[in-house]
Amino acid sequence: MTKGIIISGGWGTRLRPLTCTIPKPLIPIVNKPVIERQILLLRAAGVTEIILAVSVMADVLKNYFKDGRDFGVSIQYTDEKVPMGTAGAIKLAEDYLKDDNFFMLNGDVVLNFDFSQMIKKHEICKGIGLIASKVVEDPSRYGVLIVDEDSSKINKFLEKDDYVPPEGKIVPMPINAGVYLFEPEVFNYIVPAKKVSIEKEVFPKLADEGNLYNFPITGIWKDIGKPEELLEGNIQMMTEILKDSNGQKRNLIDNSLDIDGKALIYPPVAIGKNVILRKNCEIGPNVIIGDNVYIGDNTKIKETLIYDEAYISENVNIEKAIVSDNCVINNYVELKGNNQNLVILASYVQVLDGIKLIASSNGSIKVCHHEVVSEDIKFY
Repeated sequence: MTKGIIISGGWGTRLRPLTCTIPKPLIPIVNKPVIERQILLLRAAGVTEIILAVSVMADVLKNYFKDGRDFGVSIQYTDEKVPMGTAGAIKLAEDYLKDDNFFMLNGDVVLNFDFSQMIKKHEICKGIGLIASKVVEDPSRYGVLIVDEDSSKINKFLEKDDYVPPEGKIVPMPINAGVYLFEPEVFNYIVPAKKVSIEKEVFPKLADEGNLYNFPITGIWKDIGKPEELLEGNIQMMTEILKDSNGQKRNLIDNSLDIDGKALIYPPVAIGKNVILRKNCEIGPNVIIGDNVYIGDNTKIKETLIYDEAYISENVNIEKAIVSDNCVINNYVELKGNNQNLVILASYVQVLDGIKLIASSNGSIKVCHHEVVSEDIKFY
């Protein structure tokens, strides 16, 4: 039976300060951790035995997922005491995975497609590895696949440093989407007890031997390596979930929502459990609010992520921001991002009355966890 392993040990440095207190695999995507959504996709394809390869904040991950029973699967763990690379991480799990084919997922991508179709394609191709791919406009940040369209065989796998656009012109190309399906023979290509990159050291060999195939995906795929990508990935997933409801829903709002007085909600919006909206609030579009959040009178929020347990007082204006868990935002505060540059508050930040945090094209504003913001910050 097909199993799965999710690489869950990264530091998430480009998402700091959010990942200073939240492990990257637990970063919420429409109010569910990113790898919880991956686990649900695996389970839907019949995969019930999953390994999480953990390292950074391993105890936090283990405490959240435990043995997997609450998620309808069985979960075991491998701990990287020292960095082993993407291939070295799965080598640690060889004893669990050596009996059948298995999925390998990078735990930092937003996904929504049918994994069972990938299993069917792998059975047809009969290679050692199958890589899910997505065509992107600018492939320069990713591993690029050179594919034989007739056979789906990957003729070359080029890591981002090795890919040179034809005639120097950037053109759309299929890139490595961070989801793979392997036969156990892949372990023969990984040196034990050594740091090994599957992208740089294993895929090129499999491609040269004709044992690596391509599976183009049409559903959602989004790398969430940077804060603006995290916001975009949340909005894309929310839109996809609403689309799957066949027009029956315009928002994703828990029944426990408490609205005191009149509030305006502009779709699409997702609101978690036990949220309180006071009178004359305006929420949306493109807002995702976690559980146990309080939002005071006359507050306006759009293009923003609000994590669990946040307290947002009266007459607050928030646009293009990420507000992490347990933040307190006092009266008459303004948080305003600009295009790709956001205002980002890590966990337990407090913003005092009347403060203005205004980003611009010069860069995002990032506030580390447990800070008290008592002065305006404006980029012009």
